[in-house]
Order: sequence, then C-alpha cells, then structure tokens
Amino acid sequence: MPSPSPGRRPGARRRAALGLALLVTLSACRSDQDPSASPQRLSRGDAQASLASQPAPTRTRIHRVHGRLSEARRKQVREQVGEVVDGWWEAAYLGGSYPRTGFPSAFPGFTAGAEQRARADKALLTNETQARRIDSVTPRHRSVALDILATDGRARSVTAQFVLRFDTTGQRSATTTVRGRLFLVHGGGGWRVFGYDVAKGSK
Repeated sequence: MPSPSPGRRPGARRRAALGLALLVTLSACRSDQDPSASPQRLSRGDAQASLASQPAPTRTRIHRVHGRLSEARRKQVREQVGEVVDGWWEAAYLGGSYPRTGFPSAFPGFTAGAEQRARADKALLTNETQARRIDSVTPRHRSVALDILATDGRARSVTAQFVLRFDTTGQRSATTTVRGRLFLVHGGGGWRVFGYDVAKGSK
C-alpha cells in the first residue's frame, strides 16, 4: 500500500485503511453466516437520528446490520459512532475561528496510527491548506450511513459512509464536499477510527 502523501489537490482520493479495514469492508458487504446472522432491514424510525448542530444537523442512520444486534445496542452504536464522525468534522472543518493557521487537534476519535497517517493527509482531511483565506464556514449537508458487523450480540466493527458539504467565505469562497468511508472498531472505552477512504472537492 503506498505511503501517505500530504498536500493532495482538491478532488484527490486517498486510501489509507489498514489491512483490517479490508476485512471489515468485506465483512460488511457479504455474510456467509447462517440465516440467523443475515442482514436485518431496519425501520425508518430506527434508522435515523440527528446530532444537534446548526444550521445543518447531522443525520445518522443505520444502513445494514450483519449479525444479530438488539434494538438498544443498535441505537447505542448509531449515537456513539455519529458522535465520533461529528467530532472529527467539527475539529477538522467546521469548528473554531477563521482565518487560522493550524489544526492541532483535528482528529479526535482516531487511533494513534490513523491520526499519524491523517496528519500527513491534512490537505484532504482538514481545512488547513486554505484556512488563512477563509473567514467563515457554514455546513450545508451532514449525513452518515452505518454498516455494522455484529457477533454474539455485540457490534464489532462499523463502516461509516458519509457526506459533508459546507460553504466558505473570504478569499477562499467555495462549496466543498467531503465524502467517503471511515472504518471503526470498538476498544479502549469507545469507538475509534482506524482507517479511512476519503475524497474532497470544491467548486
């Protein structure tokens, strides 16, 4: 797998998931278990949640569960993973004051290895390269869809597909869309991002 390259231009694509991410993705795409572990379709009410943020609240839903997972645990995973994704967005793109020169804490909820890799990809995973020319950031669309892999009644890994869209003003006046996948595992007291596959573009 190629090593990360910082300073990627807008629209560039970066795949830096660990080998485990491939296993998670493959597990999330197919199920070879017995019928009791087949994907469960969820009700519309169960599949959607909002995390408070204005003017565009994050809509987090569960797309599919592979394995058996109770209603209570599905809700818990949805809320907790949604908070991790939202925390990264706020730290890397939406929060703080502009213009600015740095993003020292841009990756809350990332494992140490994923954070190190992400820091080499700051041009893609934060607003850092344009932050000096931005006066304000306004979110327009925030959505997350989760594929959960569960065994023995517990969620083991999650693939979070997301779309974030925001407007910027100042010398850098544009609409930017960040989309892709985060790969998460549960450990150390909570859900952690260990890999990502992200694309970013502006117009």
